[in-house]
Amino acid sequence: MMTDSPTTMASPLLGGRLDDPLWRLHHLYWIENKAGHMQRFTPNAAQLRLHRNLWHRNAVLKARQLGISTYVAMLMLDHCLFTPNFHAGIIDKTLPDAEQKLEKVRFAWEHLDYLPPHPTEQERALAFLGSLLKQRSGALRRNEWHPVADARNRLAFANGSDIRLGTTLRGGTLQLLHVSELAHVSVHAPWRAREIRTGAVNTVPAEGTIILESTHEGGRFGVNYELTLQAMENCAREQLSPLDFRFFFFSWFDNPDYALRGTGSWTDAQAQYFEKLEKEHGLPLTRGQKLWYARMERTMGAAMRQEYPSTADEAFSTGNDGAIYGAQLALLRESGRIGADFRFNPQEPLYSAWDLGLSDHTAIWLVQHYGGNVYWLNHYAANQLPLEHFAGKIHEWQRRYGPIATHFLPHDAAHRDPHGQSYVESLAHCGISAVRVVPRTPDIWRGINNLRMLLPRSWFHPDTLQQRINPRGEKEPSGLACLEMYRSAPASASGAYRDTPVHDAASHSADAARMFAEALSHGLVAPMRFSKKRALM
Repeated sequence: MMTDSPTTMASPLLGGRLDDPLWRLHHLYWIENKAGHMQRFTPNAAQLRLHRNLWHRNAVLKARQLGISTYVAMLMLDHCLFTPNFHAGIIDKTLPDAEQKLEKVRFAWEHLDYLPPHPTEQERALAFLGSLLKQRSGALRRNEWHPVADARNRLAFANGSDIRLGTTLRGGTLQLLHVSELAHVSVHAPWRAREIRTGAVNTVPAEGTIILESTHEGGRFGVNYELTLQAMENCAREQLSPLDFRFFFFSWFDNPDYALRGTGSWTDAQAQYFEKLEKEHGLPLTRGQKLWYARMERTMGAAMRQEYPSTADEAFSTGNDGAIYGAQLALLRESGRIGADFRFNPQEPLYSAWDLGLSDHTAIWLVQHYGGNVYWLNHYAANQLPLEHFAGKIHEWQRRYGPIATHFLPHDAAHRDPHGQSYVESLAHCGISAVRVVPRTPDIWRGINNLRMLLPRSWFHPDTLQQRINPRGEKEPSGLACLEMYRSAPASASGAYRDTPVHDAASHSADAARMFAEALSHGLVAPMRFSKKRALM
């Protein structure tokens, strides 16, 4: 039976450097590279920057394939091997995705004693040390996940340390938590994102470490955006507490592999984009990087700036997969038309556009339309509240802005309820007159395209970017965020013969905005006047 520790036995061979965690990360662990070949893990520039600046709580916004999850996997294994009773957890968007990350740990442990062909003396010493570590840590035990039971996959070591995985990981205490692709979860399973924030994050004490790493989607809304924004705001603070998140951003050009050799060119629009990065952000790009970006953008299309952002703000300006108004809104952001602090023009008529819900959301936009442009002044949405509540919001707006010329409601507003009263008549009883019911458009995509044509001439006031707090104390998406999040499900997923807009919390406000575009297409809005009057800036 061995009595000496691996550190004691290997010190004569390795010069006593085993106490340095960074040295261990550079020398002890093996991974499979992208080509499927064995490779000793050596942290790249992005991984090193994260490691050297790692805080108790870390929010990492990144481009694809920078190796952050591989670094965290090696960090977990290192802690488990050299710290008794160390507990780590992995959360990913799906359980199979989390299992893949756990497999990186298993692979590295199984190959601690790997001896490459034609080894050097140091490589022999490292393999010998690896064999000692494997003996000391013991065979890993793995509980197979069962779809009915609440058992989670787990790697356990003889020193009491272990790594668990799951999709929420509520309960217990963890010293290191890795949450991957929280942005995807925030968009596609927001209830689970809230569970991660309120449950899993609280399993890590102040002296522990949390690493949230994600390629962003969903625009400026959701748990991932809120936590990342907090971390960005913390950049201005001189000192962080252990409970404050530290912000990291890794762009596509932080990966030296994202460059091409040879000849080629890029479009004029791409040239302007590269010039803007260099002038406004001080980000000079090599010819090889520009060639890579140009070729990748041909493949990725509108998703390029989501998957491979150059700046943090660029990552937030993109919507999610299938974003219906994503391209138009991205151009508005670049031109400064979103969040522009203009004042409404009291000489021009005001309009409201509605989407109605009885036991669902009701959404309203306040709009002006003149001088060649559409000005979106305000937005309101709520769920499961009586009609009087929304009438009260209209009266509040009229006290602030003045009389609203016309209220545009969808076609079902004319339908009568079991008591024989229509929504239009109910609004009249609440003091809301001048209501026009917009005829039903047989094809929703016709109405969507009407709004798409209207958006390039639009301005969005900061009030449309404000989030509302619901009765549960949770933040609801702003009107603008709803337009950014409004997306379509592919035909294969929706069961339809073609893409279908997703009906979710964002769709109501998007439908209300579409109602104004349809009212305009039906000639219900006063003709646009090209006068010298503009919104008062």
